[in-house]
Amino acid sequence: MNQFEARNIKVLGISRDSAQSHRNFIARHGLINVTLLTDEKADVIKMYGASHALLPVSKRVYIIVDKQMRIVYRKDTGFDLLPDQTRTLIGEIDRHIP
Repeated sequence: MNQFEARNIKVLGISRDSAQSHRNFIARHGLINVTLLTDEKADVIKMYGASHALLPVSKRVYIIVDKQMRIVYRKDTGFDLLPDQTRTLIGEIDRHIP
């Protein structure tokens, strides 16, 4: 996460999973600089177009928001990870956020 911290970037994740599920995920993967948010009713997930049409799960959508709260990057990968996700996101951050 040093590349994100160096750019003063906060990494957030949101899903329909419970808070306990997030705590377990963070502990299992040793994530110390990621905040995972719970949206069990999918209110925010729907606002960002990340809800699945048929299943009660959220899709994997990568969103970069600038300081003016504008979405400057959005990539919907369904259930897949973004290829080379850290490098790709850092490149998009550097391109869109001065």
